[in-house]
Amino acid sequence: MKQTCLSSRLLTVLIMLILGTSCTKQLRSDELLTNSQSVQATGATTSLSVPLDTLLAYKSRPHEIYAGFYRIQGPCYGAAPSGTNFSQVPDSLDILILFCFSSTSPIASQVPGWINTLHTKGTKVILTGNLNLVAGATHDTVGYNLTAKYIMDSIVNKYGFDGYDIDVESNPSGQTLTDMAGVYKALSKYLGPKSGTGKLLTFDTNQSGSNSLFQLVYTMVDYVWLQAYGRGASTLQSTWNTFSPYIQSKQFVPGFSFYEENGYPSNVWYDVTYPVNGTGRAYDYARWEPTSGKKGGVFSYAIDRDAPLTSSTDNNLYAPTYIVSQQLIQIMNPVGGSGSGSTGVVFYQDANFGGTASQPIAKGNYTLAQLQAKGVVNDWASSVKIPSGWTVIMYADDNFSGQSWTLTSDNSWFGGLSPNANDKMSSAKIQ
Repeated sequence: MKQTCLSSRLLTVLIMLILGTSCTKQLRSDELLTNSQSVQATGATTSLSVPLDTLLAYKSRPHEIYAGFYRIQGPCYGAAPSGTNFSQVPDSLDILILFCFSSTSPIASQVPGWINTLHTKGTKVILTGNLNLVAGATHDTVGYNLTAKYIMDSIVNKYGFDGYDIDVESNPSGQTLTDMAGVYKALSKYLGPKSGTGKLLTFDTNQSGSNSLFQLVYTMVDYVWLQAYGRGASTLQSTWNTFSPYIQSKQFVPGFSFYEENGYPSNVWYDVTYPVNGTGRAYDYARWEPTSGKKGGVFSYAIDRDAPLTSSTDNNLYAPTYIVSQQLIQIMNPVGGSGSGSTGVVFYQDANFGGTASQPIAKGNYTLAQLQAKGVVNDWASSVKIPSGWTVIMYADDNFSGQSWTLTSDNSWFGGLSPNANDKMSSAKIQ
């Protein structure tokens, strides 16, 4: 269930028809935090920690995907924390879905460049929209084709998107159903498995497989994003059973939601435990598999809120560190889930290599922000596994300053170092 986008005075009626989303929660504009309100930035990084060919090889192999809905600045949401944008998502993210994108967004001109950055890492970028007829279109094949062409020319191709996601949160009927199915079919000539273009056409829903629109278009769908916010992993099998007669399990992707600022009390799902400790529905979904076959992966809504929140209702804005996302990717794809194979330094939250683990970290110098992007929380690590022949220099402060400790082999308890290094590391060099 997603927030309703607020209308902007700058939006034309035509754009609202094409890009409006069928959401369920109204949010007043004065509830949206801006950069000047409670923003805590940590300087996300986009630098690759593994060779590009290794990352691309990982993405080309069969694996459970991780996708994320990113709430972009525009008619629905305020500006992102200073210095952050959607090109900084984890390298191993497979599909990024921009939510509530509009050509009137103040950052619209920068979107193609950010998309290109993600393309170099093998990440596809699609956007969420709807199937409303373009102004003046007739309720027939001509009108459906006109609407589909407009979506492609004015949005998808113009900005370089890799596909289009349809948000369906109702069971349409009558002329509405006929029109929606007609536009979906018209889009399938450009997008989806029948198009031969490699571009995606996805079905994003909180409904079951008996949904009236899904019943008419399922052969044209690449992925079903199931909005399983707040439901629990025990419900996934029964929901999957309603889709299984129509799609393969690898097309079924259940999703959870990060907490959205000012969502409490009406829009909070408690899918992630804060402070992050490796528990919650998000982790249960990553580990869940259908009784036959394997799921397509997991998606997150509001991935831009994958940040160091202090509680489940923390309304402060933080620069995303993507710690949860990195950990879920590792759970679903434990060998190579970071795009780096199994080689790398792994830090652990607890002694004796227990608790939450970071992703394998390649050789390099890592500031606090860069460690956080790899799943290492500030003042958090208690043990580490180090590949043979490697050296790790840990620092108590950011930017390689303060007390340091040098390790050349696995260490099961930082509290035994002199001086005590338990829960002290804020930056590191891996050589």
